[in-house]
Amino acid sequence: MIKFFTKENILFFLFFISLILFKNDLNSKVIIGMVAISLYYFNYNSFKEVLLKNTPILIFFVLILISLCYTSDIKIGLKRVERLTIIPSCLLIFTYLSRKNIKRKHIYFLYILVILFATLYSHFKVISLFIENKETSLRHFFNLNYSYKALGNTINLHTTYYSMYILLAIVFLLDFIRSNKRTIHFTALYVCLIIYFSLFIFQLSARISIGILYLIVLLNIIHFIINKKQLLKGAIVLVLFHIIGFSILMNVGVTKYRFQHLLGFTYYTGYTVNDTNHKTKLWTAAASANNNILIGNGIGDIQQSLNEQYEKYKLEKPLKNDYNSHNQYIEFYVGLGIIGLGVFIYLLFNYFWIFIKFKDFIGLQFIIIVTITSITECIWNRHHGIVFIAFWLFYLNSYQNQKAILNKAVVDNTKL
Repeated sequence: MIKFFTKENILFFLFFISLILFKNDLNSKVIIGMVAISLYYFNYNSFKEVLLKNTPILIFFVLILISLCYTSDIKIGLKRVERLTIIPSCLLIFTYLSRKNIKRKHIYFLYILVILFATLYSHFKVISLFIENKETSLRHFFNLNYSYKALGNTINLHTTYYSMYILLAIVFLLDFIRSNKRTIHFTALYVCLIIYFSLFIFQLSARISIGILYLIVLLNIIHFIINKKQLLKGAIVLVLFHIIGFSILMNVGVTKYRFQHLLGFTYYTGYTVNDTNHKTKLWTAAASANNNILIGNGIGDIQQSLNEQYEKYKLEKPLKNDYNSHNQYIEFYVGLGIIGLGVFIYLLFNYFWIFIKFKDFIGLQFIIIVTITSITECIWNRHHGIVFIAFWLFYLNSYQNQKAILNKAVVDNTKL
């Protein structure tokens, strides 16, 4: 029987709270504390094993360090490297944690608990504002004053990162449903939480996350049909899923408008928005910012190179606001060239293949979330992105080692 209130579980809980609910400096202090504990309990054999299992992401980090040698703006380059130090930090942290018999579902439960608190708090804040403003219609709750960025600002999180965090909680809840051997009441609770979290993502209006949510739920329904051979029940769920999803999309005002923006939308004031056209121009300008196809411009010169192209392509708003490329693959191509981009794609494929090999459906869905979100966002640039990604990649990949430890313990007990 594995205890719930263990030292390791408390560390995970503190990490989740500090990342999601507090400012970056507190999360950084928690990470430093976890690294210190890991160094105290350092074990070379465990270090070597974690190193070998995560070689591609560590090689990628080394490439970024090397790029400092030819980048012009060392100061900005060092700031970017500082954010990415979570990668070697995770190597040390999971050198310690991978040796511990940590129950996976305990970690998922703690994460879901923190996400639930965050979403309830955010809704409490916007509902309080809604009541304070004496709104005349409930439909106004889904306008810009209480949805999209206003909702994310309640805990100072960009909507992309907030929705990405919630997506992972939904993945865990779907796993709870698949493995649930208890009463139907638990399944009903999990379903209610999934619906609530899904509605929250719709209200955040993060289009890429809504698309990923659709894909993840669809994959889980297909997985259910194949494994349970419940064709009729699966077909009914599939139809209901599409009907409900479309109904929600059409009734959450700000989200409906944001999807209309993709194809071009003109407001009654005459203001026209076409996000697809804007993204295409932005990506075209960004892709042409690379001055060295093989090794790139260096990690510190990415933004300056992008701004030069924004000016050339007459993209005033991206130039004025120092927009990144809004595409992680292009971003790394500009900074690290084809070599860096190739290593980045390989590290994603490496984890994808590991999760396929070990039939880890959760890990597979996590890689899908990261890979697709990276198409429209530079989530590896910011603390809230890279810390979240690196931490879960190392943890999900270390789970196989935890299973081996558990199996060994069972065998040893049997011998006794």
